[in-house]
Amino acid sequence: IAAWLCQWAIRTPADTILEPSCGDGAFLEAAASRLLSLGSRLEAVASQLTGVEIAAAEAQAATERLRLQIRDQADNVVHHSDFFAWWTASGKPQFDVIVGNPPFIRYQAFPEPHRTLAMAMMGDQGLTPNRLTNIWVPFVVGATASLRPGGRLALVLPAEILQVTYAAQLRSFLTDRFARID
Repeated sequence: IAAWLCQWAIRTPADTILEPSCGDGAFLEAAASRLLSLGSRLEAVASQLTGVEIAAAEAQAATERLRLQIRDQADNVVHHSDFFAWWTASGKPQFDVIVGNPPFIRYQAFPEPHRTLAMAMMGDQGLTPNRLTNIWVPFVVGATASLRPGGRLALVLPAEILQVTYAAQLRSFLTDRFARID
């Protein structure tokens, strides 16, 4: 799935890519492969990839996975941080492509201060989250806010995006920002 989504989303050797919850790096690995297949220079790939991961062991695993492809340059790709804190501290960076599989955590199980940061970011984007909001929703909102105009979002999302009330605002948010949604 990671390779398929990256093949669709990454279209030029100059694309910049964000994986906001990179886990062990499956999407970053697929993104690096796609960039290299499009002709990106090995030396440039690390500067085009950004991964964020809150779990230290997973962040380290992602770095090690990338090291097999881009050697020592992998050390600068993965940021061990909460995505919402990183996004805010990084000055709300912009990317050509966002790929990944956001975490699926119920509102009540999402620990502080991460939950407050996520919900504040949603508010900054004009949405009003509630106590039913699953954490994948603010990840989608933050990812969308991280795209340059014309950028592409390729995320693994639950079917509930089409059904649940707490995702209604997200559906409108996405249809207002994208010319096409598949």
